Amino acid sequence: MGSSGAGKTTLLDVLANRKNVGVIGGERLIAGRPPGPDFQRGTAYAEQLDVHEPTATVREAFRFSAYLRQPAHVSKAEKDAYVEEVISLLELEDFADAMIGFPGFGLDVEARKRVTIGVELASKPQLLLFLDEPTSGLDGQSAYNIVRFLRKLAAAGQAILATIHQPNALLFENFDRLLLLEGGGRTVYFGDIGKDSHVLRDYFAKHGAVCPAEANPAEYQLEAIGAGSTRRVGDRDWADIWLDSEEFAQVKETIKQLNAEGLAMPEDTGGLGTSCKSRPPSEALCCPG
Repeated sequence: MGSSGAGKTTLLDVLANRKNVGVIGGERLIAGRPPGPDFQRGTAYAEQLDVHEPTATVREAFRFSAYLRQPAHVSKAEKDAYVEEVISLLELEDFADAMIGFPGFGLDVEARKRVTIGVELASKPQLLLFLDEPTSGLDGQSAYNIVRFLRKLAAAGQAILATIHQPNALLFENFDRLLLLEGGGRTVYFGDIGKDSHVLRDYFAKHGAVCPAEANPAEYQLEAIGAGSTRRVGDRDWADIWLDSEEFAQVKETIKQLNAEGLAMPEDTGGLGTSCKSRPPSEALCCPG
């Protein structure tokens, strides 16, 4: 999360290995190792714009994605069964045989967003599902429904990394962790959100930005760092505060520990962690190892 122009989508593109221009620094590691050649095959990326073939039905769109993107050794029957799992998971049974259409004629905005996510899920991503502002352009109820579906996916074992722009409090507490960026792409906070955002609230309160009980935590944190409509709290450099914080030191230690654990694992997983190829469709979605 962050202000417009903070680099949310750019960061998502870099992590998904979709950037082919500019200079990229730093390291991207999976289980302590650089991503293998199968990385992009094991990930899915749902873009902000919902672009679909208007004459295809929802089931046809999902099957087309499954046939082309799942491994060739997986049988057609298994792919079809997996598509039915995705349709059920996204609660699209009533629209499965409906033509997608185009904006203003066909599926509504919320259903089209679910189809966008479903097309990517049909590829059976073993590692990560990337989502670029999945609630953009949706009304409050539709945005809540999309986030509720994402919670279902996470509960089924799918790891999800999403960008989001100023969600309401109800949506915000559905996410597990937050990477908060200020202008220039500098990190302001990275860690757990907590129930009722108490972990995030406590961090900012410790440094002088106390979120009022009736305020939306997501909106308040953006305004506190100067990414909202008001001046930042205390005119402080929140990125420097983060770099000097105990929480940042703990994050670095956690990364070292995760890398060490990953390097201790066999290297024959193709950079994707534990293989999911043998999982039956009945298990819905693969755990990212």
